[in-house]
Amino acid sequence: MLGMKGGAGRARGFTLLELMVTVAVLAILMAIAVPNFSALINRDRLTSQANELVAVIQYARSEAVRLNGRVTLCPSADGAACSGSDWSRSIVLAARNNEVLRQFSGNGKAAISADVDDVTFSADGLARDGSGLLATANVTVCIDTTRPPDNQRVVQLASGSRVSIQQASGACP
Repeated sequence: MLGMKGGAGRARGFTLLELMVTVAVLAILMAIAVPNFSALINRDRLTSQANELVAVIQYARSEAVRLNGRVTLCPSADGAACSGSDWSRSIVLAARNNEVLRQFSGNGKAAISADVDDVTFSADGLARDGSGLLATANVTVCIDTTRPPDNQRVVQLASGSRVSIQQASGACP
Protein backbone atom coordinates (compact mmCIF):
# COMPACT_ATOMS: atom_id res chain seq x y z
CA MET A 1 0.00 0.00 0.00
CA LEU A 2 1.26 3.43 -0.84
CA GLY A 3 1.77 5.91 1.98
CA MET A 4 1.24 3.33 4.72
CA LYS A 5 4.83 2.27 5.06
CA GLY A 6 5.94 1.52 8.58
CA GLY A 7 2.58 1.60 10.33
CA ALA A 8 -0.77 3.22 10.27
CA GLY A 9 -0.89 6.75 8.83
CA ARG A 10 -2.11 9.55 11.04
CA ALA A 11 -4.89 11.76 9.70
CA ARG A 12 -4.23 15.47 9.66
CA GLY A 13 -6.67 17.90 11.25
CA PHE A 14 -7.92 19.15 14.60
CA THR A 15 -8.89 16.99 17.50
CA LEU A 16 -12.08 17.70 19.37
CA LEU A 17 -10.09 19.00 22.33
CA GLU A 18 -8.12 21.47 20.18
CA LEU A 19 -11.34 22.73 18.60
CA MET A 20 -13.00 23.22 22.01
CA VAL A 21 -9.99 25.17 23.35
CA THR A 22 -10.01 27.41 20.25
CA VAL A 23 -13.73 28.12 20.58
CA ALA A 24 -13.31 28.91 24.30
CA VAL A 25 -10.48 31.37 23.60
CA LEU A 26 -12.55 33.08 20.87
CA ALA A 27 -15.54 33.35 23.23
CA ILE A 28 -13.39 35.03 25.90
CA LEU A 29 -11.96 37.48 23.37
CA MET A 30 -15.46 38.35 22.08
CA ALA A 31 -16.74 38.89 25.64
CA ILE A 32 -14.00 41.48 26.10
CA ALA A 33 -14.29 43.12 22.66
CA VAL A 34 -18.06 43.54 22.23
CA PRO A 35 -18.67 45.98 25.15
CA ASN A 36 -15.70 48.08 24.06
CA PHE A 37 -17.02 48.11 20.52
CA SER A 38 -20.43 49.42 21.65
CA ALA A 39 -18.66 52.19 23.58
CA LEU A 40 -16.75 53.08 20.41
CA ILE A 41 -19.98 53.23 18.39
CA ASN A 42 -21.69 55.46 20.99
CA ARG A 43 -18.66 57.74 21.20
CA ASP A 44 -18.64 58.12 17.41
CA ARG A 45 -22.39 58.87 17.35
CA LEU A 46 -21.93 61.62 19.94
CA THR A 47 -18.97 63.13 18.12
CA SER A 48 -20.75 62.98 14.77
CA GLN A 49 -23.88 64.72 16.07
CA ALA A 50 -21.85 67.40 17.86
CA ASN A 51 -19.78 68.06 14.72
CA GLU A 52 -22.95 68.35 12.63
CA LEU A 53 -24.34 70.90 15.10
CA VAL A 54 -21.12 72.91 14.91
CA ALA A 55 -21.40 72.89 11.10
CA VAL A 56 -25.02 74.10 11.27
CA ILE A 57 -24.09 76.90 13.70
CA GLN A 58 -21.22 77.99 11.46
CA TYR A 59 -23.51 77.84 8.42
CA ALA A 60 -26.09 80.08 10.15
CA ARG A 61 -23.37 82.55 11.04
CA SER A 62 -21.93 82.65 7.52
CA GLU A 63 -25.40 83.08 5.98
CA ALA A 64 -26.09 86.03 8.29
CA VAL A 65 -22.93 87.71 7.02
CA ARG A 66 -23.59 86.75 3.38
CA LEU A 67 -27.22 87.93 3.43
CA ASN A 68 -26.34 90.99 5.54
CA GLY A 69 -29.25 90.25 7.86
CA ARG A 70 -30.44 88.21 10.80
CA VAL A 71 -30.44 84.41 10.60
CA THR A 72 -31.90 82.20 13.33
CA LEU A 73 -31.09 78.63 14.30
CA CYS A 74 -33.97 77.10 16.24
CA PRO A 75 -35.80 73.84 16.98
CA SER A 76 -38.69 73.09 14.66
CA ALA A 77 -41.49 70.58 15.07
CA ASP A 78 -42.71 70.95 11.48
CA GLY A 79 -39.52 71.90 9.60
CA ALA A 80 -41.03 75.22 8.48
CA ALA A 81 -41.10 77.49 11.53
CA CYS A 82 -39.44 77.81 14.93
CA SER A 83 -41.46 75.77 17.41
CA GLY A 84 -41.02 73.29 20.21
CA SER A 85 -37.93 72.52 22.26
CA ASP A 86 -36.60 69.36 20.60
CA TRP A 87 -33.33 70.41 18.99
CA SER A 88 -32.91 67.05 17.25
CA ARG A 89 -34.91 68.62 14.42
CA SER A 90 -33.77 72.18 13.79
CA ILE A 91 -33.87 74.76 11.02
CA VAL A 92 -31.83 77.75 9.91
CA LEU A 93 -34.24 80.57 9.12
CA ALA A 94 -33.57 83.88 7.32
CA ALA A 95 -35.35 86.69 9.18
CA ARG A 96 -36.20 88.95 6.25
CA ASN A 97 -38.54 86.48 4.51
CA ASN A 98 -38.75 83.52 6.94
CA GLU A 99 -37.09 81.32 4.34
CA VAL A 100 -35.79 78.00 5.62
CA LEU A 101 -32.16 77.90 4.51
CA ARG A 102 -31.23 74.53 5.96
CA GLN A 103 -32.70 71.72 8.05
CA PHE A 104 -30.89 69.59 10.60
CA SER A 105 -32.18 66.22 11.72
CA GLY A 106 -30.50 64.19 14.43
CA ASN A 107 -29.74 60.51 13.96
CA GLY A 108 -32.47 59.41 16.38
CA LYS A 109 -29.99 57.74 18.75
CA ALA A 110 -29.07 60.90 20.66
CA ALA A 111 -31.20 63.39 22.58
CA ILE A 112 -30.42 67.03 21.78
CA SER A 113 -31.42 69.89 24.09
CA ALA A 114 -30.35 73.50 24.64
CA ASP A 115 -30.42 76.13 27.35
CA VAL A 116 -31.82 78.73 24.90
CA ASP A 117 -34.91 78.91 22.69
CA ASP A 118 -32.93 79.92 19.60
CA VAL A 119 -29.63 81.37 18.40
CA THR A 120 -29.85 84.47 16.20
CA PHE A 121 -26.86 85.80 14.29
CA SER A 122 -26.82 89.40 13.06
CA ALA A 123 -25.18 90.76 9.90
CA ASP A 124 -21.86 91.20 11.71
CA GLY A 125 -21.71 87.43 12.34
CA LEU A 126 -22.24 87.67 16.09
CA ALA A 127 -25.06 86.03 18.03
CA ARG A 128 -26.84 88.47 20.30
CA ASP A 129 -29.54 87.99 22.90
CA GLY A 130 -32.73 90.07 23.15
CA SER A 131 -30.95 92.92 24.96
CA GLY A 132 -28.19 93.21 22.36
CA LEU A 133 -25.48 91.53 24.43
CA LEU A 134 -23.30 88.82 22.92
CA ALA A 135 -25.12 85.54 23.30
CA THR A 136 -23.95 82.34 24.93
CA ALA A 137 -25.60 78.97 24.45
CA ASN A 138 -25.06 75.33 25.35
CA VAL A 139 -26.53 72.63 23.12
CA THR A 140 -26.19 69.17 24.68
CA VAL A 141 -26.05 65.95 22.68
CA CYS A 142 -26.62 62.94 24.95
CA ILE A 143 -26.92 59.17 24.68
CA ASP A 144 -28.46 57.48 27.71
CA THR A 145 -25.71 54.93 28.40
CA THR A 146 -22.78 54.26 30.68
CA ARG A 147 -20.59 53.26 27.74
CA PRO A 148 -18.75 55.56 27.31
CA PRO A 149 -18.94 57.16 30.76
CA ASP A 150 -18.65 60.62 29.14
CA ASN A 151 -22.04 60.20 27.43
CA GLN A 152 -22.60 63.88 26.54
CA ARG A 153 -21.10 66.39 24.15
CA VAL A 154 -21.85 70.03 24.91
CA VAL A 155 -21.60 72.39 21.94
CA GLN A 156 -20.83 75.77 23.49
CA LEU A 157 -21.38 79.11 21.77
CA ALA A 158 -19.48 81.83 23.61
CA SER A 159 -18.83 85.52 22.98
CA GLY A 160 -21.38 85.57 20.20
CA SER A 161 -19.44 83.43 17.74
CA ARG A 162 -16.86 81.12 19.31
CA VAL A 163 -17.96 77.47 19.09
CA SER A 164 -16.36 74.61 21.00
CA ILE A 165 -17.24 71.05 22.02
CA GLN A 166 -16.80 69.77 25.57
CA GLN A 167 -17.23 66.23 26.91
CA ALA A 168 -19.49 65.69 29.92
CA SER A 169 -21.26 62.89 31.73
CA GLY A 170 -24.53 62.49 33.56
CA ALA A 171 -28.20 61.81 33.01
CA CYS A 172 -29.71 62.93 29.73
CA PRO A 173 -31.98 65.96 30.06
